[in-house]
Amino acid sequence: MEKPAELDEQQLRMQQVEKVVGFLNRISAYEYFQHLLLHKEEKPSFEEFEEFVVRVNGIARDVPINDRKPDGETVYLSGFDEAFVPRQEDKELILADAYAAMEKIRFGDEAYLLPAIINATHLFADGNGRTSRIFHTLLTKFDSEKDFEEKLRMAIGENGRCETEDINPAIVRTDVDKIILLRHGYSFEDDTGWSPIFPEGFGLLFIGIEEVTSTPAAQFMKLRRVDQPYCFIAAHEYLKEKGILSDNISHVSGGVALSPLKMEKNLTDADWKAVMERYYLLKKEHVEILIDAFVEPEEYKNLIGTMTLRDFFISEIKNKFARQNEEHAK
Repeated sequence: MEKPAELDEQQLRMQQVEKVVGFLNRISAYEYFQHLLLHKEEKPSFEEFEEFVVRVNGIARDVPINDRKPDGETVYLSGFDEAFVPRQEDKELILADAYAAMEKIRFGDEAYLLPAIINATHLFADGNGRTSRIFHTLLTKFDSEKDFEEKLRMAIGENGRCETEDINPAIVRTDVDKIILLRHGYSFEDDTGWSPIFPEGFGLLFIGIEEVTSTPAAQFMKLRRVDQPYCFIAAHEYLKEKGILSDNISHVSGGVALSPLKMEKNLTDADWKAVMERYYLLKKEHVEILIDAFVEPEEYKNLIGTMTLRDFFISEIKNKFARQNEEHAK
């Protein structure tokens, strides 16, 4: 009798768990990383580290050796925290910056920073969460190899997001968005929350009822539907610098808004390319802020300004994990 497909999938997942554990055991990863935590100056080159990340992800996903590579070119995160991630060509640069920061951050923080950047950049088409949790385990101090292996199996098992700490950068997405807006000249109604004031009489950012048909305009407006503030900053700054902002706005209740139809009519392909470049630079800047928040924590506060962004991020991860344990124990 043929087994249900979901059982086959579960068996494959468990098979990959054993392959990852077996691989890390063969290379004595526990001893190596426990030593590295205390001797960061001995860390391998970034190229060696990146190769190791790709190898671990490939094993976890059961990707053939010759096909293993950063393959997240078209990754788009859907669901509650939907958003586009940085461009593939920016991801390696961001990961390299995070890796270089290892020697500058507080002991223990590497277990959160590097996994967060793996998750935030989404280097791979799949398995980013598992890869992130594997490196969180590798970069955590353990009392014994037995404890390490037990945590590792849980981290990459079917319920890894619930049974271990999930290093999800979406936890501080709104906090980082606020920092981005402040950097680009926007203000807030008060210093302790999320109520942005947009410039020059903008009541809305974009007129939502206008539909465009040209390819570059449609691509940008697809981004706008899920990443509206960053798209607005990119378009607003470009149009203003070019001196054509007034040609691309319409009056709405409460002020003005960017008009997708006017932008479609007035912008050339080169203009759209320039706006998209600004958008992806913002996406890169977003992830880089998380790195900087670990390197210079006192310079970056959470949304309401009561904690450093670093401490808030780590505490929220731990609190979420504690709540899950409490629910599981009931």
